[in-house]
Amino acid sequence: MRRATALFAALLLAILFSITHLTAPRAHADDCTGDWAIGIGGLGDNTSSIFAPYVDQPVGYNSADPMSGLNELNRLFWQHRNECPGDHIRLIGHSEGAGLVHAWVTAHQDVDNANAILLSDPKRAPGPGWGGLSSTPGSGIIGYPLAGVDDWFGGVPVLTVCNHDDQICDTSAGWWGYLFGGAHGRYDFNVWDYGDWDSGVWYR
Repeated sequence: MRRATALFAALLLAILFSITHLTAPRAHADDCTGDWAIGIGGLGDNTSSIFAPYVDQPVGYNSADPMSGLNELNRLFWQHRNECPGDHIRLIGHSEGAGLVHAWVTAHQDVDNANAILLSDPKRAPGPGWGGLSSTPGSGIIGYPLAGVDDWFGGVPVLTVCNHDDQICDTSAGWWGYLFGGAHGRYDFNVWDYGDWDSGVWYR
């Protein structure tokens, strides 16, 4: 059973390399509002449309190329920080997008005046439950930035939200909740419903 789960997980992760369509949201001059948000969606959501109603800047990227998402997230963050150095910047990601925000924060642990919300993070470290999908045998084939699990966030406040029946962020859940129970979409995608300094794990 575990071998079958690992093979299915590896197959699902390999799908990342089969999607090529990309339509990027238009970048624009940023307004300095004091509190600004960037959102990045998951596999197939190349325009991060799941966050578009709630964030100042959705990330446009090719979800078949995770590095393109990480690089665009990095560009948008520093562009806004340079234009509006006093603004607090919120980062929010779902699924693959959460994994990319996770990797970005791990690489920028000392950044100030920013926080992150990770919804269904495949790179979630174990506890409660098991680790996310990136912990499964065979997941290493996808490489950086999505391979491996950790909670290396330094001083950046990071809130991880994982539904107990969502296989993407807890591989002990099995696939029923993900495939049939709506577990992967049962999150609050409104970045403004979370606090600037929320941190830890919400496991529900």
